[in-house]
Amino acid sequence: MRRGALSAAFLALGLAGCVAYTPAPPHPAQFVAALDARTLEAKPAGAVWSGADLLAAALTRNPQIAEARAKYLTALAGVKAAKAAPGPSLTLTAEYAADAPHWGYTTASNIPLDYGARRSTRITTAELQALQAFYDYGEAVWSVRTDLARARADAEAAREEIVLAQVSVALRTDRANRLEARVGAGQDARALSITAEADVAVANRRLAAARGRANAAMVDLAKALGVSRAVAGALSLAPLSETPPGVAELPTWRRDAAVSRRDVLRAVADYDIAEQGMKLQVATQYPAVSIGPTYFYDHGVQKYPFDLGLALPPWDLNRNAIREAEATRAAAGRSLELAQANALSAVDTASAAFVTAWDDLKRNRDHDVPLAGQTAAAATRALKAGEGDKVDALAAQAAAVDAGLALNDARHAAASANADLEDALRRSFDPAETAAIKTAMTEVGGTR
Repeated sequence: MRRGALSAAFLALGLAGCVAYTPAPPHPAQFVAALDARTLEAKPAGAVWSGADLLAAALTRNPQIAEARAKYLTALAGVKAAKAAPGPSLTLTAEYAADAPHWGYTTASNIPLDYGARRSTRITTAELQALQAFYDYGEAVWSVRTDLARARADAEAAREEIVLAQVSVALRTDRANRLEARVGAGQDARALSITAEADVAVANRRLAAARGRANAAMVDLAKALGVSRAVAGALSLAPLSETPPGVAELPTWRRDAAVSRRDVLRAVADYDIAEQGMKLQVATQYPAVSIGPTYFYDHGVQKYPFDLGLALPPWDLNRNAIREAEATRAAAGRSLELAQANALSAVDTASAAFVTAWDDLKRNRDHDVPLAGQTAAAATRALKAGEGDKVDALAAQAAAVDAGLALNDARHAAASANADLEDALRRSFDPAETAAIKTAMTEVGGTR
């Protein structure tokens, strides 16, 4: 009875150290209200939001980043769990002998020996999976940064387009009205009036499309920031630079991207995990050892047997599993090569588009817009000198506005090409953004 009481005491002590379950149900409706109620830090009057400012705000509010951070912390917890040795099993048996009215008791245990390749591969695999989660977190941060850059470019282009499109509509409407009056007076053919009305319709459609793009850009900006559309719409965004960034080191950056982009590093970790799987299958050729100390109380006689357990490999000595692990490792190697090829291709495509976009912007800014402005100015001077016609002057002014719209499109294309090249390289051309990303990667989970 004393031994039974002692066993019960040890069992109760062990149970007392267990963690109690605490339910934590989700509350979707509360998140909706919380998201709509989020605000951004107030800035002084006249201050604008730079790309680094937007990224700093998104790091603490964006749901995609929050999810990736939570998964990384989960993976870190998995590493700690992998380091814990498997627990022993315990079997308690009681028997009663009828011919000799005594009770007999047996306490048998089985303790797996956690050592060698089985333990090291389990822990290393968990660490590699945590490293992959860290890379996924970095990709989430970068993805949000790219979304912010593209939303800024879209918003600025749409805002400028709305201003120019409104001027275009006003000029073309005035011209169409004048032509309609001249047609009514028999001075011009009806075809000219119809063409002018078609130009007004095109200008109105462009204005409506620009307003739609402006609204979509604000929605995209709000999503990247993790705030409501109303909050994003109230921001004053810093203008984008019209000076192309220096890319003299592009060949070096291209090579770096093929070996250090986080999606490439994730593929490297996949290969290392496959390598650990190969080690585990090779180790499984050999028996897994466990020991089993036992206590018998057999009707007054105490016995202390000791068992040595061997978990034998499969009948094929694990050959098929080893071959599968080898194939998995080879496939992981091909996946790594594909990730590197995709990175190089993305940089090459983005760099070609980058050069084209900035060349187009330079041509528009240095040639097309000045030429259209000179033509409009000449038409205005001729009108004032009594040598021109108001309808022709309006047409020249509208052409100058069209040149401005084309320049705005070229600016937008250049800003988008910037974002695409930065995305392909996983490298921001803004040092402030680079510092913000480095801080985010260093501080996540307080570990890296």
